[in-house]
Amino acid sequence: MKSPLTIKLFGIRIRSFHFFGILGYILGTVLGIFLCNILNLQPGIILLMTLIGAATFFALAFLAKWITGDEQIVYYHHEIAILIFCSITLKILNLPVLNYMDITILGIATFLGFGRIGCFSVGCCHGRPSAKGVKYGHQHGEDGFPHYLENVTLFPIQLVESAFVFLVIISGSVMLFQQLPAGSVLIFYTAVYGAFRFLIEFFRGDAERPYFLGLSEAQWTTLILLAITLECSAIDLVPFYYWHLIIFIGLFIISLVTVIENKKRKSIFTPQHISQIALGLIELDKKIKNSKVDNKINMFRTDLGFIFSKGQFVNNQSLLTHYTISSKIKMQLSLIEVKKLAELISRLRHHNALFEIKNNSSGIFHILFDEFQISESKSGNKKKHANIF
Repeated sequence: MKSPLTIKLFGIRIRSFHFFGILGYILGTVLGIFLCNILNLQPGIILLMTLIGAATFFALAFLAKWITGDEQIVYYHHEIAILIFCSITLKILNLPVLNYMDITILGIATFLGFGRIGCFSVGCCHGRPSAKGVKYGHQHGEDGFPHYLENVTLFPIQLVESAFVFLVIISGSVMLFQQLPAGSVLIFYTAVYGAFRFLIEFFRGDAERPYFLGLSEAQWTTLILLAITLECSAIDLVPFYYWHLIIFIGLFIISLVTVIENKKRKSIFTPQHISQIALGLIELDKKIKNSKVDNKINMFRTDLGFIFSKGQFVNNQSLLTHYTISSKIKMQLSLIEVKKLAELISRLRHHNALFEIKNNSSGIFHILFDEFQISESKSGNKKKHANIF
């Protein structure tokens, strides 16, 4: 599956990211006006909310670029800022804040749903390497996509998130006609989307996002938002629902386990560590290509202390690619982790071949790819598998 970097509209080339962002903004506004008309609220107020939202969005984007020098758009930052400024405006105008916030959050969600399609098109907020998914080529790399992931199959997490957000929008719109207390849709979106976002963060593959104690910034933000909204429920500012509390407790337990496990043992499959492995493998390939000595072993070491080496040699007319993984720290690899690493290496370096894993008593693992067997496996004589010894 490929993704278009630009879209041709009326003979004009438009960046896909901008196209879907604008489309989401327009449709979110249309949805808000429609819901206001049905619920006997003032459509003009929703138009004001959309203008405040747009102004807040561009102000934050400009501020982030001014501070960091790069264009950075963090969804949660913009959602929180827009809700705060819209709530203040509604309070000043002496209008029912929660009634309009229920509609405003659905408009924001519409922008997010289409925005994630835009993310998918340009490769930002991408998933991790997987067996099936989307590939981003050199054109995307020139546009800012990580070059070490060019032509690597990635899980299309952006489309998964987009589909879920659209389901939340439909559910939230139906809730508005159920005569529920004002603020119910706002709580529903915060809890349900927040829980989903918390879980899919484990499948995100972009290495630039900050992590703390094994959890991403978005995961910590989700927990904080759920805690704040629960506190608001306790003082009757917003409705209270038991499922809201259950979701928070569930995510809190997952977070606690993740933090404890992170302190015991750093994960080797974080986006940051995967990027180190990918970059190291590229350097190994360059060294092998430029090496004038046959059977020379080249190696690199990651920040977690794992040492990867690679060599190639011919055996019985087969081209064998040999990787060795070891560690000089107390953190030892399991066979399951080594198999995942072998699959990761296969996807990163396009080894469409059989591989074997061998382990010796000193904790050094050997991964052997037999490139000669590619043609045999494609012809149906062999199936791709891993042998673990």
